[in-house]
Amino acid sequence: MRNRSLANRNVRLRLVATIAALLLALGVAGAALGEPNRTHLVVLATSDLHGHIYPIDYFTNKADEGGLAQVHTYVEQVRAENPHVLLVDNGDVLEGGNSVLPYHYTFDADTPNPMIKVMSLIGYDSMTLGNHEFNYGLKTLGKAIDEARFPVVSANIVRENGSSFIQPYTIKDFGDFKVGVLGITTPKVPTWEKPENIEGLVFTNPVETALRHVPEMRALGADVVLIVGHTGWERKPKDSGKLAAWGSPDNWVDTGQLEENWALRLANNVPGVDVIVAGHDHIAVPMVSKMGDILLTDVIITQPGQWGDYVSRIDIELERGAEGRWQVAAKSSMVVPMAGVQPSSEVIEAAKYYHDQTVDFFKRPVAQATGDMPGGFQARFYDNGLVEIINKAQLWATGADISIAALFTDTSKISKGPITVQDVYGLYVYPNTLYTIKINGQQLREAIEASANYFHTYTDQTSLADLVNTSMRGYNYDIYQGVEYAIDISKPIGQRIVELKFKGEDVRPDQEFVVALNNYRAGGGGGYTMFRNAELLSESTTEVREIMVDYLRSVGQFGPESVDNNWRILPAAVDEMAHPR
Repeated sequence: MRNRSLANRNVRLRLVATIAALLLALGVAGAALGEPNRTHLVVLATSDLHGHIYPIDYFTNKADEGGLAQVHTYVEQVRAENPHVLLVDNGDVLEGGNSVLPYHYTFDADTPNPMIKVMSLIGYDSMTLGNHEFNYGLKTLGKAIDEARFPVVSANIVRENGSSFIQPYTIKDFGDFKVGVLGITTPKVPTWEKPENIEGLVFTNPVETALRHVPEMRALGADVVLIVGHTGWERKPKDSGKLAAWGSPDNWVDTGQLEENWALRLANNVPGVDVIVAGHDHIAVPMVSKMGDILLTDVIITQPGQWGDYVSRIDIELERGAEGRWQVAAKSSMVVPMAGVQPSSEVIEAAKYYHDQTVDFFKRPVAQATGDMPGGFQARFYDNGLVEIINKAQLWATGADISIAALFTDTSKISKGPITVQDVYGLYVYPNTLYTIKINGQQLREAIEASANYFHTYTDQTSLADLVNTSMRGYNYDIYQGVEYAIDISKPIGQRIVELKFKGEDVRPDQEFVVALNNYRAGGGGGYTMFRNAELLSESTTEVREIMVDYLRSVGQFGPESVDNNWRILPAAVDEMAHPR
């Protein structure tokens, strides 16, 4: 019996050895045929978080979707299903009006940065610097970078001597394969930012920078190379807000923002790149791949929207080549909405202190509203109390002749009763500072004409929504205080300003004015190049929204009766549609 048992055992061992040899042979043969020896990588990306952690709108104190608490839950679900997951962020993390950050920077800046604390907890693998990372100066930014338990990258920000400001890229080793992440920041930062906040820094050409660093990353063993670039689209579909519009080359238009946005040029001109995660212009883009004359290479581009409302998911199939190196065999991307995702209790607990302090901060009253001041895109069609608060505060602070301001969102409104910090920050969502510049009448007319591009030409439309040119962001439509003007949108673009007066007299082309406006617009932001080289007379170190709080406290009350109707939209039919009666 013992001999028979040994014989059976030997037969089983020979059978196992034969099967193993057969499997090995099949594996070798399969590798030669390019079939097995595959693995899978999932890249998850966020962008333009702007301080959002809890799924709450602090300007209304109501539940919202998006933010790192929901992102964390989704990331953990993906990690549970996939062994190889890379989590990256594309910048504009450290600034945000509708978030925990206004309180943090104003009263509590010595504590750990809430965004960095939560991103470290979640386990981000990298973060690219965005333009808003510099809003509070290099000391504040340096503190945040030091606190991060992940690499913070940007290749095209260097010091004046040419050395790197921070590390240009990071390479993550997954064992069998490596993934390189190159950071790129929109080089237009100096146009918008206060000089002292970027002192000693140079923002270089993104394409030239990537051409230099991508071969380095490949030489260091990166099997996959991603550009995670805080820069958006030189061209985009007319209906860019619709996810489906990005799947076809039809109806793409130039944005006129070549200095600011580089995603397509990076894809088309930098060999060795597999995927680009774009950002900066807050659009959710599932996937743009090789098509027409828009994207000429096999690079795919995705963009995760804003505020953690979406996460870009890139799935990459890797295949081991004949020389043993991994190569990308297939790739695709999509954006995953966070709506309905259960917030992570771990993140909620980690950020609770910051959340509680922020809620108390936003509740503080600053003045009384004598009546309702509604918002929405309709408020850009008539002079109204919301924009009047901004403009009158800017004139109050500077004594300028003219003030320029925009309604940044379609959600802000102020109801009769107490005006709180929440109301003010909801109206002015960015941490801009206040400049005064000197311009002439010709530049003034050009600027108002540029604003008038917000409207489609009137041809008997019966809906205000049909008159809005959605390719121009609402925050780039300015409203002016201190001059009287009329915009006739039945006329061609560039010929719409049919009346422009200062103190009752027609504005002369050579007439000089002192103008109050924010630092973004003073630097030519939004395409207002006529301001870029204007003489700078003064600049504040105080944010405009803080100036608004001080102004409202000084006047005690504000309401619809404060509106002077110094401008109007023509023809009369549009004014009738727009103006609340």
